[in-house]
Amino acid sequence: MTTDTTFRHPVLPGTGVASARGVRGDGRRAHRRRAVVAAARDVFVVNGYHGARMEEISARAGISKPVLYDHFANKLDLYLAVLQQYLDRMVDGVRTAVAAETTPRSRVRVAVAVYFDFVDEDPGGHVLVFESPVPSEPSIEWRVRSALRACADLVAAELRAVGVAAAPADMYAWSLVGASHLAARQWLDAGRPIAKHDAVDVTVALCWNGLSGVRPQTGPERPRLSEELDPHN
Repeated sequence: MTTDTTFRHPVLPGTGVASARGVRGDGRRAHRRRAVVAAARDVFVVNGYHGARMEEISARAGISKPVLYDHFANKLDLYLAVLQQYLDRMVDGVRTAVAAETTPRSRVRVAVAVYFDFVDEDPGGHVLVFESPVPSEPSIEWRVRSALRACADLVAAELRAVGVAAAPADMYAWSLVGASHLAARQWLDAGRPIAKHDAVDVTVALCWNGLSGVRPQTGPERPRLSEELDPHN
């Protein structure tokens, strides 16, 4: 992991570090908390969990250590706040993707693209989420697992809507989420050997060909999945 102290993490929505001057009451407290999380994100990405120091985080956030500890009890508490921000971003990306598209294949593609965008635009954040330096910490493991579960649930809901039984839909969804995550990370580790658009297409082709063979329970009111999952859509 880089030790370049000039590194600045891409700013996530609503988390930029800025002066709290003119902000009062609860708004000022919320502003300070966002500033602390943004500063902590930079420090954790550069130095890792064990190398991060609360003194540096408070200095980057422009507050004193007592004020920092007024918001977060300890370094793990602060790390969890940073982690949750990334996890929420990932889940929201999948939710938006599957809701915005109209055809089954397009929904699969945008869901896969979420993971490639994550590692491409924010490799440091991806490391914090999926290669935590404190993986044995139960609260970290639970949060990551819960976020992946939420992503899989969103995909499974799409499959159930076209007639796939609940248990198989769940397994197919986990397979899609897992394949997307691992393929995206391999693409990054290999040095982006092909264009991101092409890498997404390769992953989608694998997932789609598998999904196109699914045979759901059928009934008079349910379309056959082979019709819904038309590879030309």
